[in-house]
Amino acid sequence: MSTTAAAHTVTAHGADITVDGDGVRVRRTPMGQTLLPAELTVAPADLRGWYHHAPTDTSPGWIQFSITEAPDNAALRPVRGFPATRGASDVVVFAPGQQDEFGEVHQLLTNLQAGFPLETAPASAEPESAPAASPTAGETQQTAAPSEKSATSAQSAPQKTWQRVATPDTVPEANTGADANGPVFGQNVTVTGDFAPYEKGEVWDMIAEAGATVGKNVTKKTTLLVIGEWGSVTSKEKRARELKEKGQDISLWSFDELLSALGKSRRPDLDDVKGTSAPF
Repeated sequence: MSTTAAAHTVTAHGADITVDGDGVRVRRTPMGQTLLPAELTVAPADLRGWYHHAPTDTSPGWIQFSITEAPDNAALRPVRGFPATRGASDVVVFAPGQQDEFGEVHQLLTNLQAGFPLETAPASAEPESAPAASPTAGETQQTAAPSEKSATSAQSAPQKTWQRVATPDTVPEANTGADANGPVFGQNVTVTGDFAPYEKGEVWDMIAEAGATVGKNVTKKTTLLVIGEWGSVTSKEKRARELKEKGQDISLWSFDELLSALGKSRRPDLDDVKGTSAPF
Protein backbone atom coordinates (compact mmCIF):
# COMPACT_ATOMS: atom_id res chain seq x y z
CA MET A 1 0.00 0.00 0.00
CA SER A 2 1.58 3.31 -1.05
CA THR A 3 1.24 6.11 1.47
CA THR A 4 0.27 9.76 1.19
CA ALA A 5 0.66 10.22 4.95
CA ALA A 6 2.86 8.61 7.56
CA ALA A 7 1.59 5.14 8.38
CA HIS A 8 0.45 4.38 11.93
CA THR A 9 0.35 0.75 13.04
CA VAL A 10 -1.43 -0.43 16.18
CA THR A 11 -1.43 -3.97 17.53
CA ALA A 12 -4.87 -5.25 18.54
CA HIS A 13 -5.81 -8.81 19.55
CA GLY A 14 -4.65 -11.15 16.81
CA ALA A 15 -4.12 -8.39 14.25
CA ASP A 16 -2.09 -5.31 13.36
CA ILE A 17 -4.04 -2.30 12.10
CA THR A 18 -2.25 0.17 9.83
CA VAL A 19 -3.83 3.51 8.93
CA ASP A 20 -2.33 5.92 6.42
CA GLY A 21 -3.53 8.29 3.71
CA ASP A 22 -4.54 5.36 1.50
CA GLY A 23 -6.88 3.87 4.07
CA VAL A 24 -6.85 0.96 6.51
CA ARG A 25 -5.09 -2.40 6.36
CA VAL A 26 -5.68 -5.16 8.90
CA ARG A 27 -3.04 -7.90 8.96
CA ARG A 28 -3.98 -10.89 11.08
CA THR A 29 -1.56 -13.14 12.96
CA PRO A 30 -1.18 -16.78 11.90
CA MET A 31 -3.56 -17.79 14.67
CA GLY A 32 -6.04 -15.11 13.63
CA GLN A 33 -5.90 -16.48 10.08
CA THR A 34 -7.34 -19.80 11.21
CA LEU A 35 -10.78 -18.13 11.30
CA LEU A 36 -10.36 -15.03 9.15
CA PRO A 37 -8.67 -13.81 5.94
CA ALA A 38 -5.03 -12.80 6.34
CA GLU A 39 -5.72 -9.18 5.31
CA LEU A 40 -8.54 -6.69 5.15
CA THR A 41 -7.92 -3.51 3.14
CA VAL A 42 -10.31 -0.56 3.13
CA ALA A 43 -9.82 2.54 0.97
CA PRO A 44 -10.97 5.89 2.44
CA ALA A 45 -13.75 6.19 -0.13
CA ASP A 46 -15.08 2.75 0.88
CA LEU A 47 -15.04 3.39 4.63
CA ARG A 48 -18.64 4.29 5.44
CA GLY A 49 -17.90 4.38 9.17
CA TRP A 50 -17.62 1.96 12.05
CA TYR A 51 -19.36 0.54 15.09
CA HIS A 52 -17.35 0.27 18.26
CA HIS A 53 -17.26 -1.07 21.78
CA ALA A 54 -14.42 0.04 24.03
CA PRO A 55 -12.50 -2.57 26.04
CA THR A 56 -12.12 -2.33 29.79
CA ASP A 57 -9.57 -3.84 32.15
CA THR A 58 -11.67 -7.00 32.34
CA SER A 59 -13.63 -7.23 29.08
CA PRO A 60 -12.70 -7.13 25.38
CA GLY A 61 -13.71 -4.48 22.88
CA TRP A 62 -13.93 -4.25 19.12
CA ILE A 63 -14.22 -2.02 16.07
CA GLN A 64 -16.56 -3.16 13.31
CA PHE A 65 -15.96 -1.51 9.94
CA SER A 66 -18.88 -0.57 7.71
CA ILE A 67 -17.56 -0.95 4.16
CA THR A 68 -19.19 -0.02 0.86
CA GLU A 69 -18.64 -3.51 -0.52
CA ALA A 70 -18.66 -5.83 2.48
CA PRO A 71 -16.14 -8.69 2.34
CA ASP A 72 -17.12 -12.32 2.70
CA ASN A 73 -18.23 -13.33 6.20
CA ALA A 74 -18.76 -9.69 7.20
CA ALA A 75 -21.28 -8.88 9.91
CA LEU A 76 -23.70 -6.45 8.26
CA ARG A 77 -25.43 -5.51 11.51
CA PRO A 78 -23.76 -4.29 14.71
CA VAL A 79 -22.34 -7.23 16.64
CA ARG A 80 -23.37 -7.49 20.27
CA GLY A 81 -21.23 -9.38 22.72
CA PHE A 82 -17.72 -10.77 22.27
CA PRO A 83 -18.77 -14.22 20.95
CA ALA A 84 -20.58 -12.53 18.04
CA THR A 85 -17.29 -11.05 16.78
CA ARG A 86 -15.78 -14.45 16.01
CA GLY A 87 -15.54 -15.20 12.31
CA ALA A 88 -16.66 -11.69 11.28
CA SER A 89 -14.16 -10.48 8.68
CA ASP A 90 -14.98 -6.79 9.20
CA VAL A 91 -14.34 -6.85 12.97
CA VAL A 92 -11.07 -6.25 14.84
CA VAL A 93 -11.00 -7.31 18.49
CA PHE A 94 -9.11 -5.60 21.33
CA ALA A 95 -8.11 -7.60 24.39
CA PRO A 96 -9.01 -6.53 27.95
CA GLY A 97 -6.68 -3.71 28.97
CA GLN A 98 -6.09 -2.42 25.41
CA GLN A 99 -7.89 0.85 26.01
CA ASP A 100 -4.98 2.89 24.63
CA GLU A 101 -4.74 0.82 21.45
CA PHE A 102 -8.50 1.04 20.91
CA GLY A 103 -8.45 4.80 21.45
CA GLU A 104 -5.58 5.34 19.03
CA VAL A 105 -7.27 3.37 16.22
CA HIS A 106 -10.59 5.13 16.86
CA GLN A 107 -8.82 8.50 16.63
CA LEU A 108 -6.90 7.56 13.48
CA LEU A 109 -10.11 6.48 11.76
CA THR A 110 -11.79 9.73 12.81
CA ASN A 111 -8.94 11.79 11.35
CA LEU A 112 -8.83 9.70 8.17
CA GLN A 113 -12.54 10.08 7.44
CA ALA A 114 -12.62 13.76 8.38
CA GLY A 115 -9.58 14.51 6.20
CA PHE A 116 -7.38 15.65 9.08
CA PRO A 117 -3.64 14.89 9.32
CA LEU A 118 -3.24 11.50 10.96
CA GLU A 119 -0.45 12.88 13.12
CA THR A 120 -3.04 14.70 15.25
CA ALA A 121 -3.86 11.35 16.85
CA PRO A 122 -2.20 11.19 20.29
CA ALA A 123 -0.19 8.07 21.01
CA SER A 124 -2.42 7.16 23.95
CA ALA A 125 -5.85 8.55 23.17
CA GLU A 126 -8.49 7.83 25.77
CA PRO A 127 -11.42 6.01 24.11
CA GLU A 128 -14.81 7.57 24.44
CA SER A 129 -17.26 5.49 26.41
CA ALA A 130 -19.68 3.63 24.16
CA PRO A 131 -22.41 1.08 24.71
CA ALA A 132 -21.95 -2.34 23.16
CA ALA A 133 -21.89 -2.13 19.37
CA SER A 134 -23.01 1.48 19.39
CA PRO A 135 -23.17 2.84 15.84
CA THR A 136 -21.31 5.94 14.89
CA ALA A 137 -23.36 9.01 14.10
CA GLY A 138 -25.77 8.67 11.18
CA GLU A 139 -25.36 5.41 9.30
CA THR A 140 -22.06 4.39 10.89
CA GLN A 141 -20.37 7.76 10.72
CA GLN A 142 -17.68 8.54 13.21
CA THR A 143 -18.91 9.68 16.60
CA ALA A 144 -15.77 10.96 18.15
CA ALA A 145 -14.06 14.19 17.58
CA PRO A 146 -11.25 14.03 20.13
CA SER A 147 -11.77 15.65 23.49
CA GLU A 148 -10.43 19.17 23.88
CA LYS A 149 -7.71 17.85 26.15
CA SER A 150 -6.44 15.22 23.74
CA ALA A 151 -6.71 17.53 20.71
CA THR A 152 -4.62 20.25 22.29
CA SER A 153 -2.10 17.99 23.99
CA ALA A 154 -0.98 16.27 20.78
CA GLN A 155 2.32 17.81 19.74
CA SER A 156 1.23 18.72 16.22
CA ALA A 157 -2.51 19.04 16.77
CA PRO A 158 -4.07 22.01 14.94
CA GLN A 159 -5.58 24.50 17.32
CA LYS A 160 -9.11 24.20 15.93
CA THR A 161 -12.58 23.70 17.28
CA TRP A 162 -13.10 20.01 16.61
CA GLN A 163 -16.85 20.17 17.04
CA ARG A 164 -17.05 22.67 14.21
CA VAL A 165 -14.97 20.62 11.77
CA ALA A 166 -16.22 17.15 12.75
CA THR A 167 -18.21 15.19 10.17
CA PRO A 168 -21.95 15.86 10.73
CA ASP A 169 -24.41 13.11 11.56
CA THR A 170 -26.53 13.37 8.41
CA VAL A 171 -25.69 14.18 4.80
CA PRO A 172 -28.32 16.57 3.40
CA GLU A 173 -30.14 15.66 0.21
CA ALA A 174 -29.51 17.76 -2.89
CA ASN A 175 -32.27 20.26 -3.62
CA THR A 176 -33.51 19.13 -7.03
CA GLY A 177 -35.64 22.26 -7.27
CA ALA A 178 -32.63 24.60 -7.15
CA ASP A 179 -31.60 26.73 -10.11
CA ALA A 180 -30.23 24.28 -12.68
CA ASN A 181 -27.97 27.04 -14.00
CA GLY A 182 -26.44 27.58 -10.57
CA PRO A 183 -22.67 27.23 -10.12
CA VAL A 184 -22.77 23.97 -8.17
CA PHE A 185 -26.06 22.42 -9.32
CA GLY A 186 -25.55 18.74 -10.19
CA GLN A 187 -21.97 18.67 -8.96
CA ASN A 188 -20.48 16.22 -6.44
CA VAL A 189 -18.96 18.40 -3.75
CA THR A 190 -16.69 17.49 -0.83
CA VAL A 191 -15.38 19.89 1.80
CA THR A 192 -12.25 19.80 3.94
CA GLY A 193 -10.73 21.97 6.65
CA ASP A 194 -12.18 24.64 8.92
CA PHE A 195 -14.86 27.10 7.80
CA ALA A 196 -15.05 29.27 10.91
CA PRO A 197 -17.38 30.62 12.11
CA TYR A 198 -19.51 28.03 10.27
CA GLU A 199 -19.77 24.41 11.31
CA LYS A 200 -19.25 21.85 8.58
CA GLY A 201 -22.95 20.92 8.65
CA GLU A 202 -23.88 24.50 7.74
CA VAL A 203 -21.52 24.39 4.76
CA TRP A 204 -23.01 21.07 3.68
CA ASP A 205 -26.51 22.55 3.92
CA MET A 206 -25.75 25.54 1.69
CA ILE A 207 -24.13 23.27 -0.90
CA ALA A 208 -27.07 20.84 -0.92
CA GLU A 209 -29.58 23.70 -1.06
CA ALA A 210 -27.88 24.87 -4.26
CA GLY A 211 -28.56 21.48 -5.85
CA ALA A 212 -25.23 19.72 -5.35
CA THR A 213 -24.60 16.23 -3.98
CA VAL A 214 -22.49 16.31 -0.83
CA GLY A 215 -19.77 13.67 -0.50
CA LYS A 216 -17.86 12.76 2.63
CA ASN A 217 -14.70 11.72 0.79
CA VAL A 218 -12.88 12.66 -2.38
CA THR A 219 -13.60 9.96 -4.97
CA LYS A 220 -13.60 9.54 -8.73
CA LYS A 221 -17.10 11.07 -8.72
CA THR A 222 -15.99 14.29 -7.00
CA THR A 223 -16.16 17.37 -9.22
CA LEU A 224 -15.50 20.08 -6.62
CA LEU A 225 -13.50 20.25 -3.38
CA VAL A 226 -14.08 23.27 -1.14
CA ILE A 227 -11.04 23.92 1.04
CA GLY A 228 -11.27 25.67 4.39
CA GLU A 229 -8.38 26.84 6.50
CA TRP A 230 -6.13 24.24 8.14
CA GLY A 231 -2.61 24.09 9.49
CA SER A 232 -1.45 21.73 6.73
CA VAL A 233 -2.64 20.16 3.50
CA THR A 234 -5.39 17.67 4.37
CA SER A 235 -5.52 14.15 2.93
CA LYS A 236 -8.66 15.13 0.99
CA GLU A 237 -6.87 17.98 -0.74
CA LYS A 238 -3.90 15.72 -1.51
CA ARG A 239 -6.23 13.13 -3.00
CA ALA A 240 -8.06 15.76 -5.08
CA ARG A 241 -4.80 17.11 -6.50
CA GLU A 242 -3.65 13.58 -7.33
CA LEU A 243 -6.88 12.91 -9.22
CA LYS A 244 -6.64 16.27 -10.98
CA GLU A 245 -3.11 15.44 -12.13
CA LYS A 246 -4.44 12.16 -13.51
CA GLY A 247 -6.96 14.05 -15.64
CA GLN A 248 -10.09 14.07 -13.46
CA ASP A 249 -12.27 17.15 -13.98
CA ILE A 250 -12.21 18.37 -10.39
CA SER A 251 -12.09 22.00 -9.23
CA LEU A 252 -10.57 23.24 -5.98
CA TRP A 253 -12.24 26.29 -4.43
CA SER A 254 -11.60 28.26 -1.30
CA PHE A 255 -14.56 28.82 1.00
CA ASP A 256 -14.72 32.47 -0.07
CA GLU A 257 -14.97 31.35 -3.71
CA LEU A 258 -17.91 29.11 -2.78
CA LEU A 259 -19.65 31.92 -0.90
CA SER A 260 -19.12 34.28 -3.82
CA ALA A 261 -20.46 31.75 -6.32
CA LEU A 262 -23.57 31.26 -4.19
CA GLY A 263 -24.06 35.00 -3.72
CA LYS A 264 -23.48 34.85 0.03
CA SER A 265 -21.43 36.99 2.39
CA ARG A 266 -19.26 35.45 5.08
CA ARG A 267 -20.85 35.64 8.51
CA PRO A 268 -18.64 37.64 10.89
CA ASP A 269 -16.79 35.81 13.63
CA LEU A 270 -17.03 36.90 17.23
CA ASP A 271 -13.57 38.48 17.04
CA ASP A 272 -14.74 40.61 14.10
CA VAL A 273 -17.53 42.28 16.05
CA LYS A 274 -16.13 42.25 19.58
CA GLY A 275 -16.20 45.74 21.01
CA THR A 276 -18.51 47.08 18.30
CA SER A 277 -22.25 47.71 18.27
CA ALA A 278 -22.84 45.20 15.46
CA PRO A 279 -25.32 42.44 16.25
CA PHE A 280 -23.98 38.89 16.34
